[in-house]
Amino acid sequence: MELVYKIDFNTTNFYFKHIIDDLIEDSKVKATCKMYRGFILLVCEDEPEKIEEFFKVLEENLPLSIFISNAQVVENFDFDAFTELEEQDVKLNLSLLTNDEITKTINENNIDFTNDIEKIKSGGVSRFETHNGLKDLFLPSTKLREEFESKGYEVKLLITNINNISNLVDISQKDLQLLCSIERPLVKLKFKLLQNAKGEFSNTRFIYAKIADDKETLLFSQALKEKGIDYLLYVNDDVYQDGLKVTYSEDQNIIIHGEKGFFPKYDYDLKRRVNSNEDYFDEYGSVFKASLAQFNKRLVPTIGAYFSYTSDESAIKINSAEHGEKDIVLVPNVVNDIEKCLDDIRSIDENTSRLIDNYKKSFPKYFEKEFVDTDADGFEAILNMLAYCLGMKDYKQFEDTALMFGGKSGLQIDMKVMQIDGKNYLDYRRIIQSTMSYKVAGVEDTLLAYSFYESLCDFIADNVTEIQSDFNAKDIILCGDMFANSILLSKLKKKLNTITALLPKEYPLDY
Repeated sequence: MELVYKIDFNTTNFYFKHIIDDLIEDSKVKATCKMYRGFILLVCEDEPEKIEEFFKVLEENLPLSIFISNAQVVENFDFDAFTELEEQDVKLNLSLLTNDEITKTINENNIDFTNDIEKIKSGGVSRFETHNGLKDLFLPSTKLREEFESKGYEVKLLITNINNISNLVDISQKDLQLLCSIERPLVKLKFKLLQNAKGEFSNTRFIYAKIADDKETLLFSQALKEKGIDYLLYVNDDVYQDGLKVTYSEDQNIIIHGEKGFFPKYDYDLKRRVNSNEDYFDEYGSVFKASLAQFNKRLVPTIGAYFSYTSDESAIKINSAEHGEKDIVLVPNVVNDIEKCLDDIRSIDENTSRLIDNYKKSFPKYFEKEFVDTDADGFEAILNMLAYCLGMKDYKQFEDTALMFGGKSGLQIDMKVMQIDGKNYLDYRRIIQSTMSYKVAGVEDTLLAYSFYESLCDFIADNVTEIQSDFNAKDIILCGDMFANSILLSKLKKKLNTITALLPKEYPLDY
């Protein structure tokens, strides 16, 4: 009996094939595993009973992966229509912590972590060396968290006991599946209502979390778990690669940032080893151009929206074989100066000048603290200033505030285009001015922040509709880390019903 099983697998790294190969060998089933661009093919040629037994083994032992999107039996597969990939000599920074490997590692190692655990329990910081570099680990503490954040570190959550994590955070089945995937990515989780009340974990209701992703951290996590410590905070002190940050939409997993477990990889289009996000995106010149290449759209009329928090290249774009890439609406790089920002808003008209005066009288405490110039670009700079005017820390807190909104629709934040030197720019002044107007009227922060993303969705959709009237494009590529925001992405996909929205699957959304 022949059975062909197709696993949609959105990366060309071979580690998942190796896991299947090992299971084939252990099961002594007559089967082969082949790697193709976008999928893995499992071809079984054995007795029905033997194949059935093998699939039970797969069900019990094959790990989850962030790159699997579907799996099914194929009735007829045209082998001549596809070229099998040839594995290249690329060593990936990924520990394959399957269930068997986890059990084996724990049973075969007996490391004494007493000193580290006692230091952590006493309120100290343990500097822990892993295969990927150094991490600083500590119990939840507002003081320690703020100290690390003031030095520019991102504080994340290490889960040592996945069975008890639902006491701390709201976690869906999909969140759990991503956390436990063989790639061990970072997943953004929301604290339960009464947790993080003093800000000991985060300055918002959200935090990026992961479980152990290497043997050293696995053994330490096991020791912590045995001592009743179900989670810790940590920062990457000096690491080789940052972990993958992932999220998901209704129809796909989305890689936002990161490199561990993903790079280096062999790119079969470039025909060379790619070492990092920077290496890959710089090869093409930009994230948008790299995304065009991924979808084979470089010679096809295509609309693009590259919206990135930290880049100075955010824009709505078009690309065609005849004219190449052209920016339609740019996001301005504004001066990181709150007084300059307020003066820009005053210049709109006499009403906006009165608005700012009234706003400062209504919320004087917001303007008592120093505005920190982080030398930011694009949306980060704009949203940092908007966050300051709302009494928030920065654009990250602004985004997390938006995610706290429980409603289904927001208010209309002004998103208008202004022309400077013949180019179209998003008028950032109107965004802050209209938000201030709502705030003075008593609108709560969660609704204001949510409304920004909803209105940005409308802005993109309206411009796409206008572009389509003159530009025969059937697809729009959405790239840049802002599209990891569930509000923006979900609403935009519903709005763009006359065009196919494409998000990168094989590479991250952004640098």
